[in-house]
Amino acid sequence: MGRLFRTAAALAVAAAALAGCSEAEPANATLPTATAEPAPTTEALPPLGPADFPMPPEAREKTPEGAVEFTRYYVRLIEYVGDGSLDPQPLIDLSSNCEVCLMIADSYSEDRAAGYTYDDVTVSFEEYGPGLINGDTAEVGFVYTQNAITVLDSAGEVMTQRSSDATGDLQSGALLQWRPEQASWVTTSLTIG
Repeated sequence: MGRLFRTAAALAVAAAALAGCSEAEPANATLPTATAEPAPTTEALPPLGPADFPMPPEAREKTPEGAVEFTRYYVRLIEYVGDGSLDPQPLIDLSSNCEVCLMIADSYSEDRAAGYTYDDVTVSFEEYGPGLINGDTAEVGFVYTQNAITVLDSAGEVMTQRSSDATGDLQSGALLQWRPEQASWVTTSLTIG
């Protein structure tokens, strides 16, 4: 009953407002100017991520699918850094107060300083479904797997204490925060396994 009454009242107010528009008035000679800035296009967005592994535009959308694509990109970025320079800066740039992200970045940084390299890092990411968005935060569930990682010292010898076996399917998740100034998500929490 209350909802029906509110709907009827809203229609009555709208009808009264429209009735005031029925008097003949001369048309305005100029159109109003737009005050809102248009949303930036993906072409106008500054690139994020390494130059040869940039974040894809679909990962920069504040949508459930965009949250999943950002998380997929971040997990692939872990693989990219491990297979390449071991420079952890891209992981740091796309996270905020994420303990696991910082642990991974610190590990890469220590190994890089020691002259270690990784032999063929391969990970996989399979999302559970769309991300769950609540305002400027999102949750993404996924299954993470990783091949065996072999760490080599500067002489090319295997560092068994730094190497690891392959994982099975690990139930994982990420919490994200939207950063409107860069039109991107950042990882605030990462759980693997």
